[in-house]
This record gives sequence, C-alpha cells and structure tokens, in this order.
Amino acid sequence: MQDRLCRIPMLTMLVVAPLIIGACSSGGQSSGIAQGPSDQALEARVAAPPDTVIQRAWETLRADGVTPRSFQRSTGDSANVASMESEWIYIPNVYPTAPLGSLPESEKYVKMLFWAQPFRGGTVLYIEPLYDPTTMPTEPTNWARVRTLPAAHPAWQYVQYTGEQLARRLEQ
Repeated sequence: MQDRLCRIPMLTMLVVAPLIIGACSSGGQSSGIAQGPSDQALEARVAAPPDTVIQRAWETLRADGVTPRSFQRSTGDSANVASMESEWIYIPNVYPTAPLGSLPESEKYVKMLFWAQPFRGGTVLYIEPLYDPTTMPTEPTNWARVRTLPAAHPAWQYVQYTGEQLARRLEQ
C-alpha cells in the first residue's frame, strides 16, 4: 500500500510538470496557439516557406481590416515553424453577406489561429476558426469556453473566403 502511495505523487509530477513548464515557456503566447492545431483544423499544403505563408495570412487579414493579435516564430527554431492568432473578428463587418440571421451576437465573432510547419518542399498550413457559443468574446481569451467553429455554421463562409484570398496572395 505504501509503495502504491509513493507512485501516485511521482506520476502526478510527470504529468503536471510538463504542463506547467509548457505554460511558463510560452512567452505570453495564447494557450490556443501553444496547444497546436486540433484534428478539426483545416489543412493545406503550400509550395512556400512557413514565414512566407504566415506573412500572406497576415496580409489577408489586414486587407479585411482585421488586426492579427500575435505573430510568432518558434525561438531558435531551425525548422522555421510560424504561428499567428487573429483578434476576435466580427463577421458582419468583414463579410456582410454571411447569412447570420438570428444567431446570438456572441456567435457572430470568430478567432482564427494559423500554424505553418515545413513539409517536403513547402509548408503545411493549419487554420483553426474558433468561436465562443456561450458569451461575448473577451481578451484575454477564455480558452475553456472557446470551440472550433463547425463547418455548418454560417460564419464558416468567411473562413472559406479568407482561405481563397490567402490562396490568391500565395499565387502572386
């Protein structure tokens, strides 16, 4: 019994310590970016380096009047991994034709997370649109309430539009 009690704290340390170290080493970066893309994130392979892909994503958002909240390249990263987080985007301002109808006001806001990672001769770009279905979004973001935007959600049209604009910028 005593041997069993000694193992529990050790297992707890092995699980909790990496989480604490990861949170402290994120350099103020949001936990949304730090956790990486979920399995529901959009994925695209692009024939350009990660920094270029994220720069074009930044330009695409800025063209819509959206201010990217953070842009980061992994410190000392020889693999050239870049990420970006948008501010909360009010969809009626950037995509007035989206059929938002009688959705609650909180569901008309979307945050987009981008990750660009090197992949044979190019980059894998992940885009994860998020929303808070329970309340108006805030900064700093309450990540416990944020959910991945479902593809059936009317605000998804803006995500598609952003992807198309980004593809055009990458072709230039």
